[in-house]
Amino acid sequence: MVSASKHPNITLYTYSEVVGFSGIPGNYDIKVRKNPRYIDEKKCTGCGLCITKCSIRVPNEFNRGIGERNAIYIPFAQAVPKIALIDKTICIECKNCQRVCPAEAIDLEQNSVYINLKVGAIIIATGWEEYPIMKNNEYKYGIYPNVITQIELERMLSPVGPTGGHLYRISDGRTPKTVVMIQCVGSRSLKGNPYCSGVCCNVALKNAQLLKQEYPHMDIAIFYIDMRTWDKGNEEYYRKAREAGVMMIRGKVGDIREEPNTKKLKIRASSTLTNDIITMNADLVVLSTGMVPSKNTAQIIETLGLGKDINGFLTEVHGCLKPQETNNMGIYICGCAAGPKNIPYSVSTALAAASKVSTLLSQDIISKELIIAEIKVSMCMGCHRCEKLCNYNAIKINGENIAEVDDLKCKGCGVCVSSCPARAIDLKYYRDKQLIKEMKGIFSTELEYKQEYIESIELIWKKIEALAPHNI
Repeated sequence: MVSASKHPNITLYTYSEVVGFSGIPGNYDIKVRKNPRYIDEKKCTGCGLCITKCSIRVPNEFNRGIGERNAIYIPFAQAVPKIALIDKTICIECKNCQRVCPAEAIDLEQNSVYINLKVGAIIIATGWEEYPIMKNNEYKYGIYPNVITQIELERMLSPVGPTGGHLYRISDGRTPKTVVMIQCVGSRSLKGNPYCSGVCCNVALKNAQLLKQEYPHMDIAIFYIDMRTWDKGNEEYYRKAREAGVMMIRGKVGDIREEPNTKKLKIRASSTLTNDIITMNADLVVLSTGMVPSKNTAQIIETLGLGKDINGFLTEVHGCLKPQETNNMGIYICGCAAGPKNIPYSVSTALAAASKVSTLLSQDIISKELIIAEIKVSMCMGCHRCEKLCNYNAIKINGENIAEVDDLKCKGCGVCVSSCPARAIDLKYYRDKQLIKEMKGIFSTELEYKQEYIESIELIWKKIEALAPHNI
């Protein structure tokens, strides 16, 4: 991130969002809203003195609510740029930060700034968010303090996290002796997301290994539906975790109860291997929650007019052949914007998207296949059917109630041609008259014109004319 911020050809617009989009591939117009930090970025040095003088404290979002932050804060330790911002929703404007700032960088009157950019191509990498477990209140999360998620455990185990890399129970601050991890929370479920999030099993194994390294005598059990360690080296990692003493129990946890006095958690589950009911007492329960599209993903889909699947992720043209391309030429996707991915997979898709962009922008002229739809203006009724059915948003009904085709967006699939009730749309190079000529040509030779076949074709054509004379 630091290298990107210092690169001469990279401009970072942080704390900003895309709010406007128009143009064509190679010449897109982007409107960016730069939200107010209430800090002058050119003056702020990131010294943090203003933070120490702020009296307002709220739960820290980056640390998943474990620990607190001030109304003026730096989002996280490695933030780029390392510049503070003020949360105006909780700031009481006591101006203590303004008085102590040696660089005079505090600007409480700052407003949003709109920036217009000309770009040739776009890469969308909006990431993911944690499955909203509070929605279904699974496993008493949010009710029992010692039921946490893997992301909260990650923040505790981080050396720069709220606990300095050590694990403590939320209820009393003690180090737990028994930890239970529950997989597929919000994933592979009719109540949550039907898909597998792909990374949860490996994250649980990694965190279990880290706990075993720091607390060798800690008992750790992982309840799973299927342990999916599919990537390179992960099966070996799974075996290593088992050898380290991590218990693997194939079964679904049905119920969690808390003992009021000790805050211990009683786990009740069914083993699918032995058909036994398992009960276990745990000091801490860690839920491996699934991935869902980020809020920014939904916003960018609406702004850029892109397609999404039933789960809310961006859709690619083809999952195997064109996994980084969208229906709009010049707009590419990578990482978890298109679906759950681990880090290596996200990096490879980012490299592929960057390659696509460099290929597109390295040419002075964009080459486009000319097999596209064309409208017969005199026959178009403006019924909007083609507009609704087009998968590429390439057809729009104009102010004169006539369909228009965007040549750059049209892929020549022919859906609009087959759906038009007035037969007012043709596909270039595959027009009706061209097809009939090809059919005639099939039954001819250089030496002889097979009249009987031609007569048969002409008879068929006359029947077509009778059905739709206006189109001929």
